[in-house]
Amino acid sequence: MNTSRLLTTLALAIITTSTSLSQAAYIQPSPTSANEEITLFIDINQSQDGLQNNELNAILSSLPDSTGVYLWAWNPSAPVAGNGDWGASNESMRLNRIGPKLYSITFVPTEFFDIQGAELYSNGISCLAKLKDGAPIDGFDGEPKTEDFHISITPKLCGDMICVFPEVRRSDDFLSITYDNSQETYEGLQGMVDGECYLWMAAKLLDGTNIIYTEEEFVTSTPELQMKSLADGSPENDSLFRITFIPQNLFGSMMTEEMAGIDYLICYVLRPGFSYPPGPPNYYINLPILTCD
Repeated sequence: MNTSRLLTTLALAIITTSTSLSQAAYIQPSPTSANEEITLFIDINQSQDGLQNNELNAILSSLPDSTGVYLWAWNPSAPVAGNGDWGASNESMRLNRIGPKLYSITFVPTEFFDIQGAELYSNGISCLAKLKDGAPIDGFDGEPKTEDFHISITPKLCGDMICVFPEVRRSDDFLSITYDNSQETYEGLQGMVDGECYLWMAAKLLDGTNIIYTEEEFVTSTPELQMKSLADGSPENDSLFRITFIPQNLFGSMMTEEMAGIDYLICYVLRPGFSYPPGPPNYYINLPILTCD
């Protein structure tokens, strides 16, 4: 093994060990992108037998060569491929053994669970590890499984041209939309400075109603739709613009009591005197409401 590979292996081992000291189930990398590969680790050394009629830790200590260990997950949803039945494990849920009682599985969350990123951040991942087919083991009273684990997910900061924070919120939370002009592909929108950047917005309600805040011709003369420059002399901020508001408040005067809440926003950037050829590229912003489920 060459020196660089050895150092990388040692670094990963240190990261894995330090993380597993605090919890039996965790993911890397964290902060996490819902649309990129992550690895879920289950360190059965940290599992506490007896919490939920579980005894997998003790079983693997006595029978280290037991048939494979499998993932069983139910939140933010069951895996697309399915968990299988408790007595008939799905082979696609088999965990990779990477150390003594340390297992992992790698996947893209939005594909693995067939969800939106906001659902991952809101709900986290609930799962356990079990022996293949969950069959009782002679000499052990408990089931060949771990206790239930819940892994909270920290969102990775957005690096797109338009980013939204927070991705999951309460209905009365402020919402910030940040626009990175350095990623702009339309020549007429490049190189904007403070006072030139505006956002056309519409709200799509849960009942299908579409509310446009104001027509495009009036957007660049509407102060509440102006995005403020974040330029402070630092290169990473000089191309950034931001607008912050409470969606329900911004569109509240246009909504009646009979109307449903906001499902998502539609927006695009404008500059005085600029028109899109032939039409604007709409950006859709989902507005999931934070729950404690």
